[in-house]
Formats: sequence, C-alpha cells, structure tokens
Amino acid sequence: MAADKDFQKDLDAIRADIAALTETLGRLAKDMTDVRDTVKGSVKGAAKEAAEAGEELLSDAMKLGGDAARAGMSSMEAEIKRNPLSAVLTALGIGFIIGIIGRR
Repeated sequence: MAADKDFQKDLDAIRADIAALTETLGRLAKDMTDVRDTVKGSVKGAAKEAAEAGEELLSDAMKLGGDAARAGMSSMEAEIKRNPLSAVLTALGIGFIIGIIGRR
C-alpha cells in the first residue's frame, strides 16, 4: 500500500510539472508572438523611412539635374549670341557628320 501511495504522489507531481510546463510554453509562445509583432513593426517603420528618404533624394537629384540642364542651355545660348558664326559652322559640321553616318 505504501508503494501505491508513493506512486500516486509521484503521478500527481508529474501532472503538476506537466501543467506548469504547459503554462510556461504558452507564455513563451505569446512572448514570441509579441517579439515577432514588434520586429515586424520596426521593419515596416524602417522600410517606410528608407522609402521616404529615397524619394527625397530622388526629388533632390531631379531638381539638381533640371537646374544643371537649364544652366547648360543658358550657357549655350550665351555662347551662340557671342559667336553666331562659330555656332552655325559647328551645327553644319555636326549635321554633315550625322548625314554621312546615316547613309551607311
């Protein structure tokens, strides 16, 4: 009979340990879900910030490119006004070369 009581006591202890382990695993799963959600939110936030920064850089680059193109056009117009004969001869030469290449 003493053996039966010891067996029952051991069985109850095992059941209690299994219940505690089940509870611990449940908390661990919840904590892992919380960590996953936190990391997911952080990654989304970082991706959004990176996209916004990329858009801003692209916008700035486009503005600078436009400004440079306008400055180049202004410089070219000023040069044509200063030396119209050179501009006409240069355009004629470029047209001649393009015509020769186009024939081939």
